[in-house]
Amino acid sequence: MQPLSETEQLSEQDVDSKGSSLERMLRVLDLFTEASPIWAVDEMGAALGYTRSTIYRYVRELAEASLLFQVEAGRYALGARIITWDRQLRLSDPLVRAAQSLEHDLPRWSEQQVWLICRLFKDQVVCIHQHGELFSEVSYSRGSPRPLFLGATSKAILANMTSRQHNQLFLENPDEVRASHLGQTWEQFRRSLQQLRRQGYVASAAEIDPGVYGLAAPIFDSDGKVVGSISCVRPIQQRDNAQEAQQGAQMLALAQTLSQRMAALTHRPPQPD
Repeated sequence: MQPLSETEQLSEQDVDSKGSSLERMLRVLDLFTEASPIWAVDEMGAALGYTRSTIYRYVRELAEASLLFQVEAGRYALGARIITWDRQLRLSDPLVRAAQSLEHDLPRWSEQQVWLICRLFKDQVVCIHQHGELFSEVSYSRGSPRPLFLGATSKAILANMTSRQHNQLFLENPDEVRASHLGQTWEQFRRSLQQLRRQGYVASAAEIDPGVYGLAAPIFDSDGKVVGSISCVRPIQQRDNAQEAQQGAQMLALAQTLSQRMAALTHRPPQPD
């Protein structure tokens, strides 16, 4: 990177009222995607609307922490530290460990089926564990953020968020709400989510991936807060309305077991004196 001028160095302390310095720095990492895996520093600044001094400071600090790697002069990719964190998450995340322990107990409803364990991620849902095979790749592949308003996997989480969260989501995401099949008005949206919450499980067909049917149930932490969902994704031809309620009940039982196992793994035993 080119050295900063004295004026630019003095302006590095500028603060954006829209977020803390740490949050603004993390937005730099969010730029790196499968479609855009390498970025020039000036391109990052332009995409995020940061001053030259700010983006150069952030990139320098992220590179020093091995969160970014310089592939050539002024151009960066994600760094090696991230893959070490990914490995640690796979080995230590209580929800992932609970899901792995449950794999042998998962019912075989179809020759082609994929079980997904997902977490709430800001206003999206991200898959953290996957088990099984399907005729085609599903959008909920591990690490890919998916919309909160579409698909059984996401709606099982959405339905069990708080009323305050529902109200905020409704106000901030009008287009997504209209496309969700959950209602066009606040009252319709609210009642649809209440109905899904009372039912417990959520079913959907071809809302995200064509030809795919999903059945899902929410996962809760020890405080009763929804943190994720478990879902089974199958070819849409495998949907059997006569069996759906029974399978939905099984899904609820699996989700409850996952919640309990996650809580047990999260609990830290008392330390000896």
